[in-house]
Amino acid sequence: MTLPENWSEYLLEHPLPVRRAIHQGMCRELLSESPDFPRLVGWLRRDPAAASFVLGAAASGQRQRERSAPHNLEHALSLLGSNWARNQLPTLPILENTIDDEDQRAGYLAASSRAMRAARLTEAWLIERRETNYEMVSVAALLHNLVELALWRDAPELARQALAIARKSLIDFTRNDAEDASLDRCFSVGHAFATVLGEAGIDLLELETALTERYYLPVMLLAEEATIPTLGAHHEAILVLARRLAFASEFGWHHAVIRRLTIAIAEQLHLSPTAAWRVTVKKSLVDAREFADIPLYHPGRLLVQHDDGRDLLWPLPADYGLDADENGCHASGNPKRSTTPGRQLGDTIRQLTRFDQVEEIALYENVDASVSQRRFHWSRSGQAALPEAIGLDQSPLLSRLQSRLETLGIDEQNRERLAPHLDTALKAATRAGLVIAPLSVNGTLISTLFVRGPQGEQQRDIISSLDRA
Repeated sequence: MTLPENWSEYLLEHPLPVRRAIHQGMCRELLSESPDFPRLVGWLRRDPAAASFVLGAAASGQRQRERSAPHNLEHALSLLGSNWARNQLPTLPILENTIDDEDQRAGYLAASSRAMRAARLTEAWLIERRETNYEMVSVAALLHNLVELALWRDAPELARQALAIARKSLIDFTRNDAEDASLDRCFSVGHAFATVLGEAGIDLLELETALTERYYLPVMLLAEEATIPTLGAHHEAILVLARRLAFASEFGWHHAVIRRLTIAIAEQLHLSPTAAWRVTVKKSLVDAREFADIPLYHPGRLLVQHDDGRDLLWPLPADYGLDADENGCHASGNPKRSTTPGRQLGDTIRQLTRFDQVEEIALYENVDASVSQRRFHWSRSGQAALPEAIGLDQSPLLSRLQSRLETLGIDEQNRERLAPHLDTALKAATRAGLVIAPLSVNGTLISTLFVRGPQGEQQRDIISSLDRA
C-alpha cells in the first residue's frame, strides 16, 4: 500500500476514522434538541480522530475571522454550534468500516490508545500539581500522534517499520546506557517515523508544521518540545514525559527507562519518585479497567505481569503485526532488583503452552459484579471451549476463589463436588480438567487465569508453578 499523492493535502481533506462506539455515542447525544456539549466532549476525548476533527474545524473558522484558536473541546463546540455538530459529526468515517484488515485496524487502535494514555497521564499529573488549566495540555497530548494514526490508515507497512525502529532504539538504550545517559538520547517515536517517511519522500517536520498551523496546537511526533507559546515550560515538560511513558510502558513497567522517567515526573510534580510512581500506577490501573470495555490495548495490565520488578522489555501485543523474530522478550542486562515476587504472566503463559495436556488458556476480567469477560485466549486446536463471558451469579465457586485469591484445580477427583457451583459453560470445561487462578496486584484482583486440559499429576505441577510465580 503506497501513500496517496500529495499526502499532506489528503490528510487535511480526509478525516481520520473514529471507533464505531464513539460514533454511536456522539450520534445519540445529537438526537436531543439541545445537545449536552459536556457529554459530547466526553465522547470526543475518547478518540483522537474525533477530537482533531472538531478542533480543526473550529480553528479554521477562527483563523478566517482572525481570532484566537479554541482552547479546549467544549470551547470548540460552542464556536461551531449545535447545527454544525448535527450535520458534520455523523459524517465522520467509522473505523470498523474503513479498515478491514484486522492487524492494520489493531495497529490503528494501539496508536489511538497511546494518544489517550498520554492525555490521561498529562491530566492526572497536572491535577496532582493542583492546576486547573490542564485541558489544553491534555488535548495536545491526545493529538500528538495524528500522523502515526494516518499512517496506519494509509500505509500500515510504513507504520510497522517505524514502530520496529523506535522499539529497537529503546532496547539498545536500555541495554547499553540507560542508567547514566540522557533521556534525550533515548528512543524517539518521532525520529523513527521521520526516517521512514523521509525514505518515502515526505518531510515529517513540514507535514506536522502544516497540521500544527491548522489545529493551533502541538500535534508533533517529531518535535520533542511543544512549539506553541501558549504552553508553559512545565506544561511542555509534562507533555513530553507523558508521551514517552505512554510508549515505554507498552514494553513493561520495570525497566530502566521507566525508572528514569519516574524520577523526571517526580521533579515536575514536586514529589518523591515513590509518590510519583504511585500516582502514575493508580491512574494507569483505573484507565486499564475503563479500556477493558473497548478494543484498545492498555499496558496497565502489564503491571500484573511485571510486579516482580524485572528489567525486561516485553513484546508488543501480537496485534501490531511485527516480526516475531525481532519482537521477543529482551533483558536489559541490569541485575534483578529485590522486590516482592509477583506473577510473570507472559512467562507463565508461554510455559503453560509447553504442557502437553494443556488445551486452552484464557484470561478473564470482571467488568461488573455479575459478568467476567474474556480478554485473552489461546487454544492448541483453535477451538474455544472456554466461554467469552462467565456469569458470576451462576458461578459462586469462582466468586469465592476471586475474593480469596486462591488457585484451584478441578479434575475427576473433585469434579462431581465442585462443577455444580460453576455456570454451564465452565461446568462443561471441567470434563477435561480445569485450573482457575485469580491474579492480583497489591492484593487487588485484576484478572483470572483459566487453564483447560490438565489433570492429575500435570495439573498439580501447573498449580505448584502458579503458586511459585
